[in-house]
Amino acid sequence: MTRHNFLDTMQFLEELEKYLQQDNNFFQQFDWWFFSKIDETLDEVYIPYYQPKTNRIEKFKPDFIFWFKKEKDYAILFVDPKGTEHADGYRKIEGFVKIFEEEKEKNGESQPKTFSHNTLSVQVKLLLKTTDRANVLQEYQNYWFKDIRELENLMKIPS
Repeated sequence: MTRHNFLDTMQFLEELEKYLQQDNNFFQQFDWWFFSKIDETLDEVYIPYYQPKTNRIEKFKPDFIFWFKKEKDYAILFVDPKGTEHADGYRKIEGFVKIFEEEKEKNGESQPKTFSHNTLSVQVKLLLKTTDRANVLQEYQNYWFKDIRELENLMKIPS
């Protein structure tokens, strides 16, 4: 991990910690939630995506994974706060969409696939952190956040 990526990760953790101290934060609506830092050397968690620079399928390993449970709804959120270069970010998003989202609807928005596990309905979401959402292409806006307070609007957890 480069120094820049380490600082982005630490900044995200600091923002999360401050946000969790606020009353009525997004996380309080759940029966329970957890998160973990994904260890690239130990964890086999990744999202495959096509990388035209190498003409290969690469492994996108987001930094964090969150689990949220509310009644019979379960959501998994991958978060990558490293502020990746947008073109690479778009390719990673496309890899995610192919696995975890339905075909785009007439309004142009993809909908999360719902997976069933025992009595749970499970959806998976991906969010990447950027310093300026205005520079993100319109069709990818729902995958990028600048501030942790944006999670509530971007998550769209079923209720």
